[in-house]
Amino acid sequence: MHSRDIDIQILIARPIGKVFEAWVKPELLEQWLARKARVEPSAGGAYELFWDPENLGINSTQGCRISSIVLNAELSFNWKGPEPYSSVMGDATKVFVRLERQGASTLLRFVHTGWGQGARWEEARLWQANAWRQAIDNLKNFLETSEKFLGGLSMN
Repeated sequence: MHSRDIDIQILIARPIGKVFEAWVKPELLEQWLARKARVEPSAGGAYELFWDPENLGINSTQGCRISSIVLNAELSFNWKGPEPYSSVMGDATKVFVRLERQGASTLLRFVHTGWGQGARWEEARLWQANAWRQAIDNLKNFLETSEKFLGGLSMN
């Protein structure tokens, strides 16, 4: 753990399996994080997210790979920075998602590490920190509200 890491912890009022699925199932990732997703949920598998499905090569994590995956516990993958910072970040940074059961809820521990030195790196890190905070809020809202809504759905 480095002091410049992006480190977010949040409690999500959903079972651990549901939170894990939201990180590895493309149809779920496409509801809270990206417009299109391609995930091969095994070590070395693709972890590709696309924000512009018409231009897959830009604004994407194309080429990123899962480093490790433990069902309902952890996931790590390398990360490609957004277009304005791609020349600085490349795909050199790494994301770690760790999940811990807290009763019926899940504690999500998110860490984005591997930040370089210098003004451009710091700009990229601050941009990415803000983007991740919004994304993880989206994840919490998506899981807690859509699941509650679906759970309360009755057809009779």
